[in-house]
Amino acid sequence: MAQLTTNAIVLRRADYRENDRMLMLFSPTHGRIEALARGCRRQKSPLMAASEVFCAGEYVLYASGERMTVVSCAVQDTFYPLRSDFERLAHGMYALELCAAAVQPEQENERLFLLLLRSLAHLTYSAIAPRRVTAVFLMGLVSLMGFRPQVGRCVACGMPIAPVVPAGKDRDAPIAAFSPERGGVLCTACGAGEPCRLNAAELDALQAIMRRGIKTLDEDAEISDALFDALRRMAEERMDAPIRSGRML
Repeated sequence: MAQLTTNAIVLRRADYRENDRMLMLFSPTHGRIEALARGCRRQKSPLMAASEVFCAGEYVLYASGERMTVVSCAVQDTFYPLRSDFERLAHGMYALELCAAAVQPEQENERLFLLLLRSLAHLTYSAIAPRRVTAVFLMGLVSLMGFRPQVGRCVACGMPIAPVVPAGKDRDAPIAAFSPERGGVLCTACGAGEPCRLNAAELDALQAIMRRGIKTLDEDAEISDALFDALRRMAEERMDAPIRSGRML
């Protein structure tokens, strides 16, 4: 029997037998871990908080054969205030489900782990619009999966695209488009048939996210409904499993 101590966050839980739960944990060093939390549903169980989704902490696990069992957990954050705001809760559940689909067992992914924790912290404790937080998370997730979006050049013809408003045009006028299937921006000629059109502010926001990541949440930015839906499609089409919680957004 071997002991494992790792930071982790609970991505999913399922009640098991009378007082137990099966947990899906995301560890930055060990990837996805399936573990049993015995007796966690009993009143006053020390594992009650540690067996809830969103709980982040240092988990101590024992491995016996192919089964992992939670022994203890030093809880660091439960992101509990999310539960009082349905919109923010929905975005948080969406981020968890995306990670559950993306992370593999024994696959180290510390950068995605930190991106998830920081995104949940912004959803829980900041006044930033949930769609902005999730948009940044989606761009980071896709990049870390190896499908880095191309936002500086047209993905079709390769022409550089800058967030500059042509002389005599309104700043809200579209200067580019975004293609979920191609995974990046298109110039006005190549993107003529795309439903997601980008104005200068939106293009600037996308390019800033690719340069500075989650730090851009401290800045003003524009994420339209059409762009948000396109980013969702881009991420979900690259997953091997359906992302059901996206229907709540």
